[in-house]
Amino acid sequence: MKKTVLMAVLAAGFWAKSQTHRFIYDVIYKKDADSEVLTKENFHLDIHPEKVEYYQRDFFIADSLITNNLQFPKDSKLNTSTIIYHKTGNENYDEYDLMEDTVLKLQTKDSQQWKLTGESKKVKDLQLQKATTSYGGREWTAWFAKDIPFQEGPYKFHGLPGLIVELYDDKNNYKFELVKSVKLDKPVKNMFIDMSRERSVPVTWEKYKTTKLTFYESPINFIRNGAEGDQFFLNDGTKVNAANRREVNERMRQNIKRFNNPVELDKKIMYP
Repeated sequence: MKKTVLMAVLAAGFWAKSQTHRFIYDVIYKKDADSEVLTKENFHLDIHPEKVEYYQRDFFIADSLITNNLQFPKDSKLNTSTIIYHKTGNENYDEYDLMEDTVLKLQTKDSQQWKLTGESKKVKDLQLQKATTSYGGREWTAWFAKDIPFQEGPYKFHGLPGLIVELYDDKNNYKFELVKSVKLDKPVKNMFIDMSRERSVPVTWEKYKTTKLTFYESPINFIRNGAEGDQFFLNDGTKVNAANRREVNERMRQNIKRFNNPVELDKKIMYP
């Protein structure tokens, strides 16, 4: 675990559950399961008194851009991103899948059957205990801290008697590592997340798969249906017009099929 983790975590009263706490994770993962190339992104786990949100750090950039009426940077990952939301202590999750101008809301019930082990280790001032589970078609190992009294973790992982600090699967496809914690004086609203949730369309799992496959068939036509005129912009700033429409469409199709390595492997959509 990196040195940037706050060492004041054991201070009395720091983890008051009436406050909002932000835990920032490094997520190192394979976008393409057949490649050894690793991608690293920052994700935020915001634990509020009544709700828990998990999302990419890029949503902060998006929020700032919306506030200042600016365009998304070309390296933005928000063209295909996910927001995970659930009420504190509840196993019912709302998963928001952003597909350019379309936001799908998938409701799931998720829990893990953890096996606690007697193995422990100390990382800086944190005493961690090991636990294992099978979830989403992968075998996982977690290290959690009882001294951080939240039964939460990155993505949809939860239910251990302490915050999950490290988490990885046995095939080295995903590794989550806590790198920083912040106590917020008051809840921080994110306009981009709020807008995404407000305009989301609730779907069943079957409808979700059908929509994803339709999107893959022709991403540009899917997006164009909601756009005005023959020219429009993708969320990453790419200008699409008659001259480059075919090229952009094929590039998007290739990326969808190639970068198809979800956390929940048993929910992987098989693109033709």
